[in-house]
Parts: sequence; structure tokens; C-alpha cells
Amino acid sequence: METLSSTPVKEIDLRTIGALLRRQYQIIVASAVAVFSIAIIFLVVAAPTYTATALILVDPDSQNVLSVGTTFPSTAGRDNARVDSEVEILKSDAIALAVIASEKLATDTEFGSQPSLRDKLASSFGLASASPPDARHVTAKTLERLKQNTTIRRRGLTYLVTVSTISRSPDKAADIANKLSQAYIDQQVQAKIFRSLAARDVLNRQIIAARMSLTSYEAAFDQFLDANRDRLSNETGSNALTLLQFKLEQAENEKIQIIQNQQTARRLLQQQNWSALIDTLPGTDLVHLATKRAILLDRFPSETTQLTSADFQSELAELDAKLMAHSTAGLQNLSAQGQDIDQNIASLRSQLHRTVLSRDLSPDILTDIYSIQQETSIARAQYDNLLSRMRDLDTQANIQIADSRIVSPAIAPISATFPNRSLVLLAALAAASGLGISLAFMKEYYIGGIYSSDQLSDLLLTPSLASIPITSEPKADSISAANLVFDAPLSAFSESVRNLRAVVDQAIKTNTRESSANSLTSGRIILVTSTLANEGKTTTALSLARTYAQAGHKALLIDADLRKPSLHRHLGIEPKTGFLDYLVDASTTKLTGSFYARDTMSDLVLIMGAEPSAFPTDQLINSVTFKALLTQAKQVYDVVIIDSPPLLPVVDARYIAQQADATVLVVKWAETGQIDLKFGVQKLRDAMQDQAVLVPVLTQVSLGTKIPAYGSYSAAI
Repeated sequence: METLSSTPVKEIDLRTIGALLRRQYQIIVASAVAVFSIAIIFLVVAAPTYTATALILVDPDSQNVLSVGTTFPSTAGRDNARVDSEVEILKSDAIALAVIASEKLATDTEFGSQPSLRDKLASSFGLASASPPDARHVTAKTLERLKQNTTIRRRGLTYLVTVSTISRSPDKAADIANKLSQAYIDQQVQAKIFRSLAARDVLNRQIIAARMSLTSYEAAFDQFLDANRDRLSNETGSNALTLLQFKLEQAENEKIQIIQNQQTARRLLQQQNWSALIDTLPGTDLVHLATKRAILLDRFPSETTQLTSADFQSELAELDAKLMAHSTAGLQNLSAQGQDIDQNIASLRSQLHRTVLSRDLSPDILTDIYSIQQETSIARAQYDNLLSRMRDLDTQANIQIADSRIVSPAIAPISATFPNRSLVLLAALAAASGLGISLAFMKEYYIGGIYSSDQLSDLLLTPSLASIPITSEPKADSISAANLVFDAPLSAFSESVRNLRAVVDQAIKTNTRESSANSLTSGRIILVTSTLANEGKTTTALSLARTYAQAGHKALLIDADLRKPSLHRHLGIEPKTGFLDYLVDASTTKLTGSFYARDTMSDLVLIMGAEPSAFPTDQLINSVTFKALLTQAKQVYDVVIIDSPPLLPVVDARYIAQQADATVLVVKWAETGQIDLKFGVQKLRDAMQDQAVLVPVLTQVSLGTKIPAYGSYSAAI
């Protein structure tokens, strides 16, 4: 099966695109209205949110007040790693949880965990428990929402980090952003303090061990002196050592007694046993106050009386306060006495050591003393070093500063960042344009009808060189638009039909020449069909047949739409019998009956139908009678035009296509669906003989603009 010459590749035609958009303006406008309506509803309904941003500067060098200028060599890789690490710390749950706790966000209506609509409905209908959710669940939900509304990122390769928070309240957005930044700074300081305190705790354990070691070495010297008292006295020849040791022993006993008195006094003071306390802490004022209190208690022995007398309670409380103050002062005196005794003990030990070392002693004693002194000196140096480092760590823990600082706190924004009205409207404009144009092209080329010959040509992959414009309603005395061929021979409609005739003739001629056939020796059969009903195929068939008759050809028009014959109505004729009757029984129905007539406006011969068939007609179309009629008609007439049923509803047209030399496929402008058209054409091409040609024609085309004219000639479209 061959068609017209292949379709040339078309360039982009802006006028064609403009015409397409004009034809589909309704769907474009509808899409724009829908999209803008959604955008406006969104802008009205959407709750505005505000974004506040705090700016933090991260110093990659750790700040140490006690070691100013002591830093590690700075490199790009090290600095980037440090800043990226600080960003991750800022994003950590620990920082967010600290803000949740300080700001009580778990109970906040925006960030807190609120019951879902399903939970509320279930609870209202008694389908779920109304008990409050678990605290961990609430905290987890709050943490999730806070992180969703917070953005923390580094600005390029700088040392600056932004902390942005989104909230429905501008003040809350700024407050949370600042709280997150401050929590990060505080956490950084606390981490440095923790490191210092941890190091101090480790040193403290070492100091305790060093103190015990130093004490043991100092005690070892005293023990050596005690163990060698007689020997030292004999070698030195002096009782000075014995006297110093006696005084030292006496002072140590006094120290023990004071310690015991302090312990007893604290216990009695806690018990408020004033009578026993005056024995441990002697003093005139304390004895006077204790006696006065005892007299007051003797005056009011009854407990009930004590509780009911306000004056008694006030005086008793005043005495107790004075006793407490004097007792505390007594304890302080004991502590001062203990300190004096400690100084005395230290002085006596120092004198004892100097006395021993100033004497001439035997080498073995000097060796033992020197060994003890060296070990004591080493222990004291180690202890002093650890103690000094301990003081440095204590000081460092108290004066730590953060490595980062807030260079720009978040300020409550004036305008909402969401929804961005300008951006939403621009996006709506872009979406409306894209959606409208996309739907327009989709409807034009895939779903909707056919709007141009070029579109029809691209769709069927065959040239479409013919189209017939729409006509106004026929006048009262005119039954069919096909009458315009005679009534208005210079009209655009008439010229378009003549153009269709020329296209069909040229197609048949070209196809016959390509098939190496001789000149035509018999008539040509032209099938006129459509995809669906009411697409104008009968009007097109009658108009085309009349132009052939006008051109001097012997033409025959057969109404082969046995299911719904309509040719007789276009002619205003009501035959008593129809073509269906002839095909059913040719012996009883003569071909010269009332359905076989001549056109009143031309020499066109007509075979018409009458009543619609009440049974399938495909077997009649495929019958020997019908085929014999076509064979005989080809011998008598130059052109045999057959008006057939549409392709999709019934199968008749496909049987007729097997006999046709050319098939004119009528496509109604803007109404014939592309899917239906493709399906129908596929069936038609499967049925057409190899030498047949397919000529699509677009009918009832809306002109839209004035038809170009030259003189009295109107251009064919």
C-alpha cells in the first residue's frame, strides 16, 4: 500500500504555535486560573513563618588565658577540620536538648509534641487512652521539630557559622537562635572547665600520694631521732636534744587534747547540750548564758506553758542564739590554739633538726640522716611542683573563655520568610504557563482534536493537502452545504472541494505511474469515510462527486452507509426502496428503482438508501452482488464515489476499502480525537489494497481570519 510522497521535515513556525495557543486559550486560561487560585488559597491559608539568624565566629586556635601566644601551627586542613567539627557540635542533640530544657519547648504549642487529629478523634470517641504521652517521647518529638526548624551551616570556607531558626513568632525565632548559639558557647566553656577539673582531680590524687610520701619521710627522720636519742646524746655530750624532745612530746599531747575537745564540743553544740558544753569550752559568758537559760526553763517547767507563751519562746530563742554564737567563738579559739600548737611543734622539730645536724656525729649516723634528708627533699620538691600545677588548674578552670564567639546575635525579623508572596506568585505564573502550554500541546497533538493540516500530516505520516472550511447554516431553500458547489462556486468551500478533487486525482495518477500501469482504462473507485459519525463525510462525498460531474466526468455516488443512510436527505428525496433492498434481493429489486436517480443540480448519478438496516450489513457489502455492481460501475463511469459508514462503529468501510483506488478520510476540525483517528487509520490501512492511496481531508475548519483573495478569486485553504 502506498501513500503520497513522504512528508518533508518542517521548520518551527511561530505563527503555527501562536495559532495553536489561540485555539487552546480556554485550557490555558483554565490552567492559569486553577494554579493562581491554588496559590492565592495557599497564601491566605498558610501560616507565616519567620527566620532569624545568628552569626558565630570560630577561632581554630584554642584560647588559654594562662598561656597567651601558645598555639599550634595553623594549616588549612587543620582549620577546616576544626570549623567543620564545631558545626557538627552545634548540630548535636546535646545543644538542642539544653535549649529545650531552658526554654521549656516541650510544652510549647509550636515545638512541643501535640496530639494528632487521629489521636484526638480516637480519644473523643473513647477508642484510645487519654493518658499523657511518655516524657521521652515528648522530648524526642520536640527535638525532631526543633532540628527541622533549625539550619546550621558554615559560610563557604570562612570561620563563620550561621544558626537560623524558623518560627511562627519573629521574637521566638530570634530567641531560639540566640539560645542555641549561647548554649554552644556555654557548652564549649564547660567542656574546657571539665577538662581542667578532670586534670585537677588526677593531680589531686597524685598530690595526696606525694603528701603521704613526704609525711612518711619527715616522720622517718623524727623516728630516727627518737630511736637514736640516747646515742645522739652520748655523741653530742649535751642534754639539749633530750630537752627539745621532751618539749616536742608535750606539745603533741596538747595537740591531741585540743583535737579531742573540738570533736566533743562540736557534738555537744549539735545536740545543744549547753550544760555539758561549758565544761568543754570554759568561759564566763558561756557559763552566764547557760545559767540564765536554766533559770528560764525552771520558771516555765510545763511544755504546754512554753508553747503558749510568746515572750518565753522569744527569750529562749535569743538565749539559744547567743549560746550558739559564744560556742562557735569558743570552737574558733580552740582552732586558733591548735594552730599555735602546730606552729610550736614545727618550731621545736626545726630546732631539734638543727641541733642534731650542728653536732659532730659519727659517719654512720650522718649517712643515715643524709639519706633521709635527700629523700625528704625530693618528696618535698615533687609535692611543691604538683601543688603549683594544681593551683594553675584551679585558676584555669575559673577563667576559661570560649574559642568561639557570637559576632552578630539574631534579631527578630520584620517580614515573614514564608510564604514568600513574590516567589509564590512567580512560581504560580511559571507553573500556570508551563501547565497551560503543556496541556495545550498535549490536547493539540495527543488527546484533543485536529486543528491544522500540518498537525494532521504529522499525525498520519502522510501529506495533508486538503481542508474544507466550515460553512454557515444553509438557507431555507438549501438542504445541504454541498449545494454551495453550485450556489456559490467562488466560495472558499467550493474552492476547497475542487482542491480536494485535484489532490485525489494527482494522488491516483502518481500512484498509478509508480506502479508502472498504463493509463486508466476503467473508472476509479473513491471511498469517502471517517473515523466516527457526524464528521461530514456525506457532505464531503456529495460535494466531491458534484465537482467531478461539473468537470465533465461521468460520476456515480453510492450511499453505502446501509446502517444509517443520509444521502437522500441531503438531496431532499424520499425513495420508496433503497440500496439495501437491492443488495438483499437483487432479483426482486430493480437497479432502476427509485433509489437510482440523477442529481437535480448536475449530471451526477446517485444510488441512495432509504430506511436504516435492522441487521448487520457487512455480509452485504462483501457480497458478490455489491462487488459485481462495482465492477460494472467502473466500466460505465469515470469515477465511482462511495459514501461508507464510519470506521470504528462498524466494519463495512474496511470491506469497501479493499475495492477502492483511493480513500478520502474525513477528519472533523477540533473534534475528531487523535487516539480514535490513529486507531481507525490503522484498521483502514490494513484493509486497503496495495495500490490504493489515502487522502486525509480536514473538514469544517474554522477560518478565524479573512481568506486571502485576489480579485474575485478566493484562496483555497
